[in-house]
Amino acid sequence: MAAATATKRRRWSPLTCIASTPLSPSGLIILESDDGEVETLVRTNVELRYEGSGPLPPLPPTGPTAPCESWNACDVNLSIHITTHRIVFFDERDAMAGSIPLALVQTASPSGGPSFRSPRSSYKIELSTYAWGNLIIVFRGGESSSYPQSAKDRDESMSVIDRALKRKAWRDKERNVMREALRPSTAIAARKVGVDAIMTKNQLRHRENAALAEAAFASSTEATRSPGVSSVLKKKNNESNLAEIDAFLGEASELIKVIEKYAATIERERAAASADGTPSSEKDTAKLVGMLENMGMTSALSEKQSGSMYHKQLARQLVDFLRHKDKLSQAGGMMTLTDVYCLFNRARATNMISPDDLLKATDLMKELHLGLSKRVFASGVAVIQDDAFDDETMAKRLADLATQSIESQSATHRESVGGITAMDVSRALKISALLAYEHLLSAEQRGWVCRDVTIEGIRFFPNLFITGDYSFYQLSS
Repeated sequence: MAAATATKRRRWSPLTCIASTPLSPSGLIILESDDGEVETLVRTNVELRYEGSGPLPPLPPTGPTAPCESWNACDVNLSIHITTHRIVFFDERDAMAGSIPLALVQTASPSGGPSFRSPRSSYKIELSTYAWGNLIIVFRGGESSSYPQSAKDRDESMSVIDRALKRKAWRDKERNVMREALRPSTAIAARKVGVDAIMTKNQLRHRENAALAEAAFASSTEATRSPGVSSVLKKKNNESNLAEIDAFLGEASELIKVIEKYAATIERERAAASADGTPSSEKDTAKLVGMLENMGMTSALSEKQSGSMYHKQLARQLVDFLRHKDKLSQAGGMMTLTDVYCLFNRARATNMISPDDLLKATDLMKELHLGLSKRVFASGVAVIQDDAFDDETMAKRLADLATQSIESQSATHRESVGGITAMDVSRALKISALLAYEHLLSAEQRGWVCRDVTIEGIRFFPNLFITGDYSFYQLSS
C-alpha cells in the first residue's frame, strides 16, 4: 500500500499530450539536423492552453505504467522555441518538452491585447491544429513579466511562425531529391558512362555551385550599397528584404554544401601556398567569411534570437560541447576558461561569443544543475570542472607520480633529485602547465606533497609525514 502511494503520478496537461521532444543531456532541444531544422527564436514565460471541450488524450507511457494526475488545461512558466519545422515548449523545472509540428498547424493568428473592456488583456497566438484542435499560446513578458514585452514577444513569434508556415521547410528534403534529379549535371552525365561521366558531372556541378554562390554574393553586395537613401526607399527595401530572406532560406541547405566545398578548397590552397612559400589570394577568403557572417551558424542562436534565454542556452551548449567525445574527461575533468573559449569559438566559426558571454554562461551552470560548474582557484585561475571531480583523488594521484619519480631515480641510480614539476604533471596528465601547477598547489594544501624551491625551480615530493615511508632516504651502512 505504501509503495502504491509513493508512485509518482504522470502529468496530464497539453504539454504532455502533444508530440514528445527529446532533449540533450544538458537540456537542449535536439534538432532534426538531417532534415535541415534550424532554431530561429526563443522566448520565455509563456503558457500553453487547450480551449477544447474535455481533456486531450495523454501520450502512451514509455516506461512503467503510472496513473495520470487530474487534467490541467494550462501549462505555465514554459519557454517557447520556434524552429523551421516545429513549435517546441520546454518546461525547465520538470526537464520535459513537447512540440507541435508546423505541418500539423492549420492556421495561426494573433489575438488578445488591450481593449476598452480589458485594458491589460493578455497577448496570445491562437493555433488551429489538425491533431489537437485549438491551442492558445499566452505571452507573459519574459523573465521581467513586463506587459509591453509580452506584446513584443507575441509579435516577433507570430512573424517567425508566419514565415515558417509560408516556407514549409519540412518539405525541403523531398524538394531537394526532385531538384537533384532535375539538375542538368545529372541529366547530361546520365547519357555518358565510365570516367567521362564522372568528370562531366563534376564539371557541371562546379559551374552550378559557382553560379549559386555568385548570385548570393551579388545580392549581398547590392544590399549593402547606397547607405544614404531616403526614408521611403528604406521602407521599401525593408519589405523587399524580408522576401529576399525567405528566398535565401529556401536555398540555404544547398548553399551550405557549396560553402563547405569552398572552405575546404581555400584551406587546401592556403596549405599549398604556405608549403611553397608563395602568398595566397585573400579575395575568395574575404567573400566566404563575409557570407558566413551574414548567415551565422544553424546550430547556435544569437543573443537577439534567444532574448533573456541566451546565456542559459549558451551554458547548455557549452556543456554539450564539452561532453561530446569526452573532451572534458580527456582533459582530466577540468579545463581553463581560456582553453574553453578558444575551442568553443573555433567550433562556432564566425558566430563567436564574447568573453563576457562565456563568464555569464559559466556562472549559470551550477544553478542549472548541468553537471559542470565554474571554479576559481586562489591564484585567480578560472576553470570549468566536472562536478564529479575530486580534489582528494587528484592529490593522491600527484603524490603517486612524485613517489614513482623517486623510485625511478633510485632504481637507475641516477644523480637526478627526483620529484615532479608542473611540466612533468602536464605531460603525464595531458593538461596545460598552468592547470598542472594549480593541481600541485591544491595537493600541497591538502598535505599530500611538499615543495622544494631551488635555483632550478620548484619541485614537488611526496609528503613523508603522511606516508611514513622513509626507506628511500635511509643512509647506506
